[in-house]
Amino acid sequence: MEETIPMKFLLLGATGATGSLFIEQALADGHEVTAYVRSPDKLAPRERLTVVAGDVRDAAALTEAMSGASPDAVVSTLGLGRTRKPNNLIADSTRAIVEAAGRSGTSRVLVMSAFGVGQSADKASAIARFMYRTGGKAIYADKEVGDRHLAASDLDWTLAYPVLLTNKPKTGSYQAIDLGQLTRLPGMPRVARADVAAFLLAAATEDTWSRRTVVLVEGLSRP
Repeated sequence: MEETIPMKFLLLGATGATGSLFIEQALADGHEVTAYVRSPDKLAPRERLTVVAGDVRDAAALTEAMSGASPDAVVSTLGLGRTRKPNNLIADSTRAIVEAAGRSGTSRVLVMSAFGVGQSADKASAIARFMYRTGGKAIYADKEVGDRHLAASDLDWTLAYPVLLTNKPKTGSYQAIDLGQLTRLPGMPRVARADVAAFLLAAATEDTWSRRTVVLVEGLSRP
């Protein structure tokens, strides 16, 4: 069995459902995580977990956090929860991440976005497209702005586009499909948050998905 090389990660969205799973898996594999959060009291102290308070829109504070943590990769699992008014959170935070990464000399950045953002919506089923363009329209538009900004940067980025998220246990049988190679996803496919966290962790430790957008979906026949 290949030995895991310990790495350092700076994580945004650490108190969210997917972010907390990333922490669990990263620490279990022997890595170090610096959680950059608005409310540090929401995370209990743990070995190899450092908690730093800060605003995700504040590029100067993010630069300081990255410089202090010296991460091998920055991972963002920021989400909007139940709100339908994103107030440019993802667009602003992604700009701050890109700026801070450039200032601190951090090159590897992975961002969890969502299937249905930008051109990926054209590859969804009719019922899924209806959902994206009605109730979630503002949220997906906010994510699209952020995603474009990251993809236009010189960073070593990866954009993860999970389909509908569930809280089921990690299966390890999810599929990771390059967006450019995907033709169509039928119905309303799902993927476990734990599998998304596992993908982000794996992708952060190697270069297979460097400067690529990847769709994450539970095991099914390849489209």
